[in-house]
Formats: sequence, C-alpha cells, structure tokens
Amino acid sequence: MHLPDATYRLQFRNGMDFAKAVELIPHFVGLGVSHLYASPLFTAVRGSTHGYDIVCYDEIDPSLGGYDGFVRLVHTLKVEGLGLVLDIVPNHMAAHLENDWWHSVIEWGRVSEFADHFDIDWGAPLTLPFLGRSFEDEVAAGNLRLAYDHERRCLALDYYGALYPLNPATYAAIPRSGNAVLERIAAIAGTAERKTAAQFHAEIAAVVATPSLAAELDQYLARLSADKQQLGRLHRMQSWQLMNWREARDKLSYRRFFEIAGLVGMRVEDDAVFADTHRLTLALVREGLVDGLRIDHIDGLADPKGYLDRLREETGDGTYIIVEKILGENETLPAGWPVEGTTGYEFISALADLLSDDTPSSWLSSEQRRSAAEAAVTGCKLQVLGRNFNTEVRRLTGLVARFTGNGAPDRDEQTGEAIRRLIAALPVYRTYVGDQGAGAGDGRILDEIAAKAAARAPAAGDETATIISAFKAPIDSLGGKLPAEFRTRFQQLSGAVMAKAVEDTFFYRRGDYLAANEVGASPFWSPGGVGRFHAMMQDRASQMPYGLSATSTHDTKRGEDARARLYVISEASDVWTAAMERWHGMNAASIFQLPDGDELEDSVEQFLYQSLLGAWPIEPLVDEGDLISLRERMIAFTVKALREAKLRTSWEDPNERYEAAIKAFLGDLLDWGNRSFLGDFANTAGPFIQAGLINSLTQTLVKLTAPGIPDIYQGSERADLSLVDPDNRRGFSPHASLPQLLRSPMIADFENCKQALISIGLTYRRGRGRDCLAEATYLPVPIEGPGARHAAAFIRRNKDKLALTVVPRLVFGRLEGNRLSVDPELWQNTFLVWPEGCELKPMRNLLTGGVVEPRALLDVAGIFRDFPAALLVDA
Repeated sequence: MHLPDATYRLQFRNGMDFAKAVELIPHFVGLGVSHLYASPLFTAVRGSTHGYDIVCYDEIDPSLGGYDGFVRLVHTLKVEGLGLVLDIVPNHMAAHLENDWWHSVIEWGRVSEFADHFDIDWGAPLTLPFLGRSFEDEVAAGNLRLAYDHERRCLALDYYGALYPLNPATYAAIPRSGNAVLERIAAIAGTAERKTAAQFHAEIAAVVATPSLAAELDQYLARLSADKQQLGRLHRMQSWQLMNWREARDKLSYRRFFEIAGLVGMRVEDDAVFADTHRLTLALVREGLVDGLRIDHIDGLADPKGYLDRLREETGDGTYIIVEKILGENETLPAGWPVEGTTGYEFISALADLLSDDTPSSWLSSEQRRSAAEAAVTGCKLQVLGRNFNTEVRRLTGLVARFTGNGAPDRDEQTGEAIRRLIAALPVYRTYVGDQGAGAGDGRILDEIAAKAAARAPAAGDETATIISAFKAPIDSLGGKLPAEFRTRFQQLSGAVMAKAVEDTFFYRRGDYLAANEVGASPFWSPGGVGRFHAMMQDRASQMPYGLSATSTHDTKRGEDARARLYVISEASDVWTAAMERWHGMNAASIFQLPDGDELEDSVEQFLYQSLLGAWPIEPLVDEGDLISLRERMIAFTVKALREAKLRTSWEDPNERYEAAIKAFLGDLLDWGNRSFLGDFANTAGPFIQAGLINSLTQTLVKLTAPGIPDIYQGSERADLSLVDPDNRRGFSPHASLPQLLRSPMIADFENCKQALISIGLTYRRGRGRDCLAEATYLPVPIEGPGARHAAAFIRRNKDKLALTVVPRLVFGRLEGNRLSVDPELWQNTFLVWPEGCELKPMRNLLTGGVVEPRALLDVAGIFRDFPAALLVDA
C-alpha cells in the first residue's frame, strides 16, 4: 500500500469542478501534499452544495465534468506524482425524485426491484414527508393535482412541480369519461406486472407521442384535479403517503441520515445492495484511478465490520481506507476493522489539551462545570429522542413488543422510556454488538448504561433488563430475527442521537469556551495539558499511525485558526470576562429590542462574542465593506446556531420574531457607526489574536510532525477563520509558498509563514524525513525551568534518524509588539532535557537553517530565536 504523506481536502461543487481542480495541482505540489482528498463526486441532487445527497452511484456528476473530466484530473495528478482519496457515502442516498431508484420505489412500491435497497419498513405505506401542510389542506388550496410526467412517462401527483408517480395498478381508478388517451394508458397499466418498468414507460410514451395528444391529456387531468375527493381516494390507494413534514417524527417509515428526511438509509449489509452501490467505486479503484477511500458515517451502517471486511476484500490490501468515526473518551477503533484509521477528529481534541490552560484551579476543570455538562447532555439527548427521533424510538418499542410477546400500552410506554434512558446514558456513539453477543468492552458499557437507566427510570427497570439481556446474548439463544433487528436499529440510532444532541444541540448552547465545542470533542472534557497530549500521541503512534490528523474539516464548527485564538480564553478568562461585562453595558440599548423579555440570554451573548472573536480579521478593519461582509456571515451563522440549540427557536419551529431581534442586535453591534464597541472589541481582541497566531503555528507544526497523516482543508494553508458550514465552503484563492520562512516575522506575515511552514514540513516529510515521521516512535521531551509550562517538545525516532519538534503554548501577554514572536524573557533559564538513549549530535533547524550544537540541556530561548516554533533534524 502506498500510504499518503499528506492530503489536501477539496470540496467540490460551489464553483469547484474538475477543470478548476486541475488548475490547483501546481499549488498542491508546491505545498508538498501527496494526495488530493476529494468530497463525494457521484451524481447528486441538482444544485447540491456538498454531494452527500447522491442520486446515482453509477455516474460521476456531469456538473463537475463527468467521467472524462474526472479521468483528466486523475491523470494530471499522477503526472505530478499525486494520488486521490475519495469520500464515499454508503449509508444513505437522496430521498429525491431525481433518484431513479427512489422514484421506482415510489412508483412500484414493494414490487420495485429497488424496494429492498432502502431501509424501509414496508408494514405501512411509504411516507413522503414533503408537504408544507396536511394533504387535505394542500388539496383544498389547489396545490396538488393530477399530471402526466413527460420526462418519466407516467401519471403522477404534482406538488409545486414535484411529480410523485402513481402506482400503475391504480391507473384504473382514475375516471376516464371516454378520454381515448387515458383509456389506452389505463389498458397498458392493466398488464404492467408482466412488463419491465422500461417497457411500461416506453408504451406509455408511444400513446402520448404527439404534442397534441400530450396537450389533450394535460388538459383532461387538469379538469379531473378539480375533484378533491377523487384526489384523496386516489392518494389513499398508493403504496406511499404524502404528508406534512412535521408529522414525520411520529410516522416516518424509513431510516434517515440523522433527522434529515431528504436522505434515506441504504441496506449495504445486503450483498446485492453493496454491489449496486459500489460498482463504480470499485471500478475506479481497480483501474488505479482512486488510491484511497474515506467512508462517510460508518456508525450508521447495520454491520460496520462486515461492511469494511467486504470492502477490503473487494479493494485489496493496496487501498488506503479511513472511516469517519468519532471516538469517545478513552475509546479506540474496534479491533479487527481492516482500516488505516479515522478522519482525525480525535486529533483536534488532543490539540485542545496541548493549547488550553491546564492549571488545576482552572474554571475549565471544575467539577461543577462537568456535572452541569452531564445533566445538560442528558437533557439534550432526551429532547431529541422525544422529538427528532420519536419515530425511531416507536419502531424499537414495537420490535421489543413483538419479540417479548407483550405489547400492552403501559408496557410499550415503559419500553420506550427504557430505550430513551439507555441511549441517553451511552458514553460513546454506539456499541458494536453482533450475532455472537457482546464482547467484554461492549458488555461493560451495557452494564454501566443499564445501571444509570434503572436509577433514572426505576419504573422501567424490567424493560431495561429485558433490553440489556437481548443485547448481550448471542442471537442463537434468543431465537428469531426480531432481537437481531432491534439490536441493529438501536445501535444505528444511538450514534445519530449523540451527534444531534451533543454536536448540534449542546455545543450550540454552551458558550463559555467554544474552543472545546468541536466535532469529536467530549462534552465533559477538561484540559489535560502537555502530559495528556503526549499520552494521546503515544497511543496514536502505536494504534493508529496512519489515520488522518485534521485541524479543519467541512464539518468542524469553526476554522482551525479561529479555534486557535479561542484557546487563549482559557489562560486569560479574567480579561475576557471583564470585556464581556463592558460590552454588555455598551450594547444594552440594542438588547432591549428582544421580544418576550428585555434580556438577551447570558449564554447566547457569551456565545456571540466568542464567535465574533474567532471570525475577527487579523488586520484592523479599515473598510466598511469588510465589516458588512463580517456582519452578514455572523448573522447567518447565528441563526443556524440558535436553531441548532433548539431553545427559543429551531429548524422545525422557527421563532421569526426572536431571530429578527437577534439579527437586529448583531446589526447594531457591527454597524460602522458603533465606533465605541468596535474600537473596544478590536483593542481587546488584539492580544488574543496575537497569541492565537502563535497557537496556529504550534498546531500546524504539530500536525505535520506528530503521529498521523497531515490533512490540509481547502484554503486553511492560509488563515482559516471560517465559521460552521456553509461558511467554511467559501471559495479560496491559492498563493505561492515562500521558499523559506521569514526570520523574526511580523503579524502581517502570518499567512505566508503558515503556508511556508506547511510546505517546508511536508517537503521534509515526503523526502529524507519520511522514515523519521511516517513510521517512527513518539518520545516526549521534558522541559525544565521557569518557562517549562509554556512549551512542549517531542521526538519522532526511527533507527538512527530523529526529528525534534519544539512549540510554544500559553503565551497570552508574552509577545513582542507587532512581531510574530514570543518575548525571549519567557524562556530564561528554561531548557529541553535531551532524552536518555538518544544520541547527542548536531541538529539543524529546518525552519530557519540554524544549527544547534548537541547538549544534554538545550536552551529554549536559543531554539526560538528567529522563529516561534522549531523542527530540528539531523544536521
């Protein structure tokens, strides 16, 4: 297997296609990456901004340049020695009429050849939750009508241009009143079961072959649409049911991706479905066009290990495979998964330990804060289980009733409560219990959550015990498929609940330290400092040396450089708190615009000021246009954040008055005429920004040299101050890398320094430092002296080669004017202690070119003399 040395994540769509990617290849080469890491490229819903809403697995999206454009891109990459890692989406497709498979299932129901491709409960009509109001209200308003779908060549119900095909078996129920065209169509439909779908549609098209006949049919169907009762009767005959999207949480008949009704789960555990969804992917791998695969949302699959075993068998040992998997505290990838690692969210969590103040008395380490988080997260989980995922809980409850033989209403209620409490108590995204029952690790987790659930819902104790017993036992001892299905669906649901409750609810409610509110972070995190960081990197070197090391992704809540400066709040919380109190007073008049009370919630105000700090430009604002752009970004982000928080507004029930008031508040806050606030904010933010830039250089160098494969998200080789998507998918412009780092750089030089640092580090990593960094042990290096807690160091060693990384941390208030450097006095009498067993020999600072003479104690001030980070390699 040719492992990547470094990847560059590129988000296709939003103006990025294959032709434009080809133009970027010289930039990738200059940076030193080895692989382009592409977002999903298969055909998605028209206008898709991300590509995860796939409508055809067998086609490279024509809007990106199609197969030919893709091949040109890959060939151009290979000419330059670069490979390709492709993001694939086995868990779900778009539940959209553009999806031929989905259209077939709507039209033909259970007899569709694709009926078992999707994870649908066929015990009830297929629910289509895409109406703005109830079916009856939409019919009464004239928004639903009979129509002929000229493209698909079938009869349909038309809802604002969305044409939902009628089952051919119901054509005969449509009054024909002697209409010759419709009579012939009904006759064809009467024998539809004996035809293929293609033949059926071709025969229909032949009937409506001329414009005049098509117009006659359209006019007749328009007249029939005036009969509202007939529309209702015809609708009830279908194998599907159109409904108001709000009803979906109680009646949805298919598994979704999280809570998104427009994305339907796939049954890739079925061999035929796997084959159909991976045909083109495997062909691209076998043709040598794709070198690696990134598996989206592995926890959503029924059998993750079984899927990965099949994928590895089909792709061979030479394909690099990583999974999007969020690891909980002290969790490792399940043993036996045939993958190289994860997409790297856990690496971001490790950086939070490195760059946050870990003083024992820190407010971040208080037991009160952790207890509050535990209570809040439980509340968030129960909230989303009771609303967003109510239909999934009801389905699980029904399965328990069927395999226990007890479906009394009171028992169902207690079973539902037991399910909710068990999932709310889970400390990880999911367990991986298979047909053989629970292993030791999963068994311990199940025992822990059973105890918590029983304590919090004692009335459901019997039901909790029944569920846990069914979980832990081998399937053979339980008898039948129902317990196995329950177990599978429970595990698929728990990960979605964790993601929505923590990442997309709690992290938008807690505003005291946004740097820790990141995808993959534990909500109960407290800083572990350099010691925990070293321990995590040692584990990473031994367990997952080839996983990606990410700092920004398309899913992160904020860009890496925004997060880097937010870490600074941990070491200057008194300064930040005093500033917020000032700003609260300055902006009090605007706060009074809020409806339903005259106070902006403290947590929301706290959240807004920290978010603004993260997005604030490095250089002073001198143009009103830049402020307007910032204001627009902040308003869009804030509305999304408040809806995700689900307190006073939400996606399901937007509180427009509240949102309008928040927008007005931000409008006043970021008005060019609000000079007192803008000036005070800029002055206060300055030291945080400056220390944050040092943190940025630290995390960049650590990513390049720590265990794992560095991943560069598009545009983040420069300053990445983005907010959550779609803000982080904005376009970017490449810049040429400097041939060498500037000595004693200024703040204005940050972007050039960061990009040059990446280029220098990756060039070394791909060249003579390959063995030293890619397949090396990790050795923490002690630091002694007054400034010891303000630096960290580690060695990567392989045989007789080594590389020493030295980086600063916790430098708020310790910088030199407008220079991008730390006050040398901080390092006075502070030394690196050369580890025993490592040969003393001259080292060259790869970043500055300076030579460091071998000593048992290395002077930190000397190491940082010309640049605020160091990579020392064999001279």
